[in-house]
Amino acid sequence: MAPYDVLNSGIAKQSGLDVGTTSWIVGAASILGAWALGRRPRPFSVAAVIGFGAMINLFLNTFDEPVSLLSRSLILGVALIALWGAITLLLLARLGAGPAEELMLAIVARGVHLRHARWGIEAVLFTAGFALGGQVGVGTVILVLATGPVLAWVLPPLEGWLHEPIHIEAPPVI
Repeated sequence: MAPYDVLNSGIAKQSGLDVGTTSWIVGAASILGAWALGRRPRPFSVAAVIGFGAMINLFLNTFDEPVSLLSRSLILGVALIALWGAITLLLLARLGAGPAEELMLAIVARGVHLRHARWGIEAVLFTAGFALGGQVGVGTVILVLATGPVLAWVLPPLEGWLHEPIHIEAPPVI
């Protein structure tokens, strides 16, 4: 479970709301936080918050959790590659990104290295979610520790192909 979802599940556990509904709240708060740091929300970012919450509720109410260790491991491996690939493609497309990425980019624009910005976000989400009783698994720990380094390793060479930086831009004037 991603650190955002640890927080979402913790809030849901404490409030009685659906996990997807808490995803809307946490996602909106992240985008507002990025905006407060000078990163104006983009249309896709807002749409992503709405879509993520709806998909979370749909999937949690439709699919059973995989039982075997093999199936869980395979799903985790595919999910990690898909998540990191999707984040990279969204950032390269410059259409807007998910709430965590918008917040990460706002922090990076303030001079914090991408790896450290992402570690900080993931650690805060994980800690708050864990304190609220959110679900934690092996995938959560992998995401907390690896997402920042993976993005910091993958994005710079890809940015070079575009001849235009993604995460070193000055924040837009509000």
